[in-house]
Amino acid sequence: MLKPDNLPRIPPLRAQDLSPETQDFLAQWSGGFFKDADKNPPLMTFAHHPQLAALFSQFNIYLLTASSLPVKQRQIAIMRTAWLCKATYMWSSHLNTSQLLGLSPDMFRPLQVGAEDPYFTAFERRIILATEELVQNRQLSDTSWAGLMEEWNNQQMLDFLFTVGCYTMLAGIMRSIGIQRNPDLLALAAEYGSPEP
Repeated sequence: MLKPDNLPRIPPLRAQDLSPETQDFLAQWSGGFFKDADKNPPLMTFAHHPQLAALFSQFNIYLLTASSLPVKQRQIAIMRTAWLCKATYMWSSHLNTSQLLGLSPDMFRPLQVGAEDPYFTAFERRIILATEELVQNRQLSDTSWAGLMEEWNNQQMLDFLFTVGCYTMLAGIMRSIGIQRNPDLLALAAEYGSPEP
């Protein structure tokens, strides 16, 4: 297992310190990916500002549960974003999320390499290259746009753009705060790799 992460700049709230407003925010996540929201480091950190966290969570929950993108394509975009942004918590968390969604861990090493890895289909390579353009340039090239629109409709394109945009922003937030990984995520990162912070 990897050594523990450094202490965060904003520590997560403790369960005994939750206000009714904070409990309402955490309840949005109940029954989803986070069965124990009160033990989730990002959620318990964002809970310092429950009004902001509640509004953002509606958007984030949509991206994770109701997006028009197929699950594997969405996870490829999120995880490549996390890798490029060196977002260790996000990457490690989505190792777990991908497995909970039934995706094979066979894709984790190829995502670290990028579009040139032979694991990916031609369209998955387009998603990776488009993700890299958005992270690096904040804009898709005409080539990437046309390639993605061969299979996607406008709604799927918008979901993709907002997903990469959201997770690029989250990467900066999580890295700036220094959110710590719990032992289960450290173990996954030790097994499947983790970006250098």
